[in-house]
Amino acid sequence: MVAVLAAVGVGVLWTQVIQNDGSKRLAWTDVTDQMGTVLWPKSVTRSFTRKRQVIHYFARTFPHHAPAVPKIDFLRRKLVLVAAGPRSSTGYGVKIVSVTERRSDIRVVARETTPLLDSHVTVKLTSPYRLFTIPSTWKRVYVQWQGRP
Repeated sequence: MVAVLAAVGVGVLWTQVIQNDGSKRLAWTDVTDQMGTVLWPKSVTRSFTRKRQVIHYFARTFPHHAPAVPKIDFLRRKLVLVAAGPRSSTGYGVKIVSVTERRSDIRVVARETTPLLDSHVTVKLTSPYRLFTIPSTWKRVYVQWQGRP
């Protein structure tokens, strides 16, 4: 009986610590609606820890008309941008599948959604993106595109 309990305990330890590498899901808040429609000129993934970083990035990316920076408490939150780049219709989107904190970094898994053949979309230039915040951290953010066509 003791051997069975020990085996179960080791199995739980293995799946919770070793396989997961100490990672945990991280709560995030979508702030995309604060920006509205933005035509990002290329696919980009960036994170920002200060408002002035966002202002400078927007000024370089949109030299004639930079969008306003969303209202975020940068002392407590880090801003993450995941943009797919230019697309030909309104049927495209970006979905955040997961945000995971690991010992040394933050891993974001994003997925680009595409229109189905029978979808009713408008043909026009779009640039789907997600802008979200995570708790402030010194850890670097890495974005992985899942199943990107």
